[in-house]
Amino acid sequence: GRGNVEKVQERVARIQQLKEALREESQLEYNKAKERRRQLKEDHGRLIQEEVEKMERDLAQEQRLTEGPERELLVLTRERQVLVLQMEALRTEALQAERHLQDQYQRHQTELQCLREESLQVFRVFRRVSEEQRKLSESRYRSVLLEAVQDAVYLSAQNQQLQADNKQL
Repeated sequence: GRGNVEKVQERVARIQQLKEALREESQLEYNKAKERRRQLKEDHGRLIQEEVEKMERDLAQEQRLTEGPERELLVLTRERQVLVLQMEALRTEALQAERHLQDQYQRHQTELQCLREESLQVFRVFRRVSEEQRKLSESRYRSVLLEAVQDAVYLSAQNQQLQADNKQL
């Protein structure tokens, strides 16, 4: 009896430890991914800023050489290059975030399945222990009831004997 209850309690404690470890690991993984995304965003920001500065330098140099529509075309071409670069950076960041989200989802699903299996195993053991305890209690109840009936029969017989002895006296 008691050993099985202790095993169930140990398993419940183990499930709680696993849940806490999962929460901590998930938080750590989230923080790492967040840092990677922040770093990627900073890198892209620097790259775009460098490209804008390069464009401004080139335009300042070209301003002396070209005027009018040619200059406007040059400005628009350079601005388009920066916008394309920004779009590529955003696309890369979005893909990385989506991959991270998918990885997290898969990891959580796997860990959730493991926790479910562990929980089911604990509850099966708990049910088995409860059933064993119920059967043991029922057996004790039946034996106590049988003893009570036997005692009642014995006492009734003794009572009748005493009554018979009293009548004779």
